[in-house]
Amino acid sequence: MNAQAVLDFIEEIGVLKNLPRTGWRFRGIKDAESIADHCYRVSLLSMILADVLTEQDVPIDVEKVMRIALLHEVAEARIGDLPFPALEYIPEAVKEAGEHAALESMFKGFGVLQQKYIQLWEEFEKATSIEAKLVRAADKLELMIQVLEYEKLGYKSLDKFWTNPWNYRRFDDSPLIQEIMNLLYQRRKDLA
Repeated sequence: MNAQAVLDFIEEIGVLKNLPRTGWRFRGIKDAESIADHCYRVSLLSMILADVLTEQDVPIDVEKVMRIALLHEVAEARIGDLPFPALEYIPEAVKEAGEHAALESMFKGFGVLQQKYIQLWEEFEKATSIEAKLVRAADKLELMIQVLEYEKLGYKSLDKFWTNPWNYRRFDDSPLIQEIMNLLYQRRKDLA
C-alpha cells in the first residue's frame, strides 16, 4: 500500500459527510443527518456496548467491534444510502453484491489489508460474530435514537420506524440494549 491509495480512499469517503441518510429525506426531513453523522454515533455506541460486555466478562474483541463499526457504511460512498423501502425493489442480495464490488474497488490499492477490511464488512453483513452482531444492534439502536430526536423536533411521519420489526433485530441479545429501547419508548410516550 502507498500514500496515494490511502489519500484517495480518505478523500473518497469524505463524501459520506455530505450524503444525507435517504430514509429521512423520504419522510420530509430536509436537514437530515449525514451517513458520516450516523457512523460516528454508531461507532461510539458500539464502543460503549462492547466495553459494558467486557466489564461483564463476555469475551469480545473491542478493537474488532470498532473496526466493523467504522467500516459498516463505507461502500455507501459509492452506492449511496438505500432506504428500507427500496429493498422491496432491490433484493438484499443485489444490494450486498453491489456494496461488495464497491469495497473491492475502493480498497484495491490496499494490498493484504483489502481482504481484511472486506472480511470485517462481510462479518457485519452476515452477523457471523459476536462483534458483528453487536455493531448491527448498535446500528439499529442509533437509528431509533435518531427517530426519537426527529420526533422531538416535530416530525410526525416516523411511526413506521417504530413498527418495523427489521429495526429491532438483535436487540434481544442484550439486556442493556433492550433497556435503552424501553427508555426510548417511554420518552416517545412522554412526547404525546
